[in-house]
Amino acid sequence: MEFDTYDFQFLTTGIPPGYRFEPTDIELLQDYLWKKVNGEPLPYNIISECEIYGNQGKEPWKIFIETSTQTFYVFTKLKKKGKGKNIDRVAGCGTWKGQRTDPIMYEKMKIGNRKLFVFGVKGSNEGVKGHWIMHEFSLVDEEDKQIGDYVLCSIRNKNAKADTEEEEPPMKKMRYNSEDHNPPEPTSSASPLQTLLSDWS
Repeated sequence: MEFDTYDFQFLTTGIPPGYRFEPTDIELLQDYLWKKVNGEPLPYNIISECEIYGNQGKEPWKIFIETSTQTFYVFTKLKKKGKGKNIDRVAGCGTWKGQRTDPIMYEKMKIGNRKLFVFGVKGSNEGVKGHWIMHEFSLVDEEDKQIGDYVLCSIRNKNAKADTEEEEPPMKKMRYNSEDHNPPEPTSSASPLQTLLSDWS
C-alpha cells in the first residue's frame, strides 16, 4: 500500500497537512532544549540528535538536503578542543565560524543565547554547495554558564530555491507546529524522523 506525502505525514504524526514547525526562541529553549537537557519527553519527538561536528562526512550538505529551503532542527553535543574550553567546530572540509551572539530574555531575565554561525570551507571556496547558516541555542544559568551538554541548532541553506522543493523525499519536507498536542501512539520506540537522522549522522 502506498501513501502520498500528506497521508504519510498525518499517519506518522497526527498533524494535518499545512501545519508548519515555526517555534519562537523561547519555545525552542523552554519546550525543547530544557526538556532534552533534563531527560523529559519531547513534543512529538520532532527534534532528534544529530552529530554535526567531525572530520569525516560532516559537511552540512552531506547531512541535510542541499536543495531544501526548509530549516532543519537538531540537538547536538559540543566538542571541546583537547582539555581547553574552546569548542571544536570543524565539520568535514570546513568550519562553522561564529558571527555574533544574542541573549535570549524571558521576563527581563537571560535564559539562553542564540549564536549565529556561517559554514566556511578551509583554504578555498571550491566545492561549496550553498550558503549554509546556523543558529545555535543554548541554556544558561544565573551566572551565564551553559546548562547541560546539549545545544539546539537550526540549520538551512540560504541559496536553496523553493522550486526544487518538490523533489525532496516526504520525510525531509515535513514541518510541524509546536503548539499542537496529542500525537498518535507510536508504533515503535523510535520515530521515523529519529531513524532518518540516525542514518545521517
